[in-house]
Amino acid sequence: MYNQKPKKGHSRSQFHLTEEQIRELIKHTEKLRDKVIIKLLAYCGLRRFELAKIKVKDIDVNTKKIQILGKKNIERLATIFSDQLLEDLKLYIRYVLNNSKQGYLFPAVSSLNKEGHISTTEINRIVAKAGRMAHLDNPVPELKNINPHILRHSCARILKDRGLSLEVVQKVLGHLSYKTTMDLYGTKSISEMDDELKDKMGDLFG
Repeated sequence: MYNQKPKKGHSRSQFHLTEEQIRELIKHTEKLRDKVIIKLLAYCGLRRFELAKIKVKDIDVNTKKIQILGKKNIERLATIFSDQLLEDLKLYIRYVLNNSKQGYLFPAVSSLNKEGHISTTEINRIVAKAGRMAHLDNPVPELKNINPHILRHSCARILKDRGLSLEVVQKVLGHLSYKTTMDLYGTKSISEMDDELKDKMGDLFG
């Protein structure tokens, strides 16, 4: 009884980074790869495993869409509404991946990684290191380092603070399949949602 830990009294989802803190995080990345990783987490609210499994062929620079495989293997389309993120992706694919048309967007960094794509542990390391370089602590009281999940929470908070509709927030975060989202709300077309993202978010983080 006396060894029980006291309850935190808060939910981690209530904490987030500010827009300026995310810009600082991105500014303090070491490589173009790391910058693209953090931007995708911040702009698209991706989960670590979703980010890790993106393949080059999943990205359509013409339609500005990324095919994402989420929980329970539910597929959805993420919108690249930031022109700067799109340019960073193009540069990364051209110069880092040597214009490869196949394989994972972020290949494994260790030969011991048999999955072929970057590990979620490595994604954690990249985000945490950028946080230390930017002198940022995780706003969650019991955590020290910045982690990918705080970027997902921050994405949700910033979308809401900028007046994005629930329909669009659901679409970005992928809590539901895209078809389910449209069935539940059905008030906006895909292009209208994309326009709303572009108008209210744009190149917010650079």
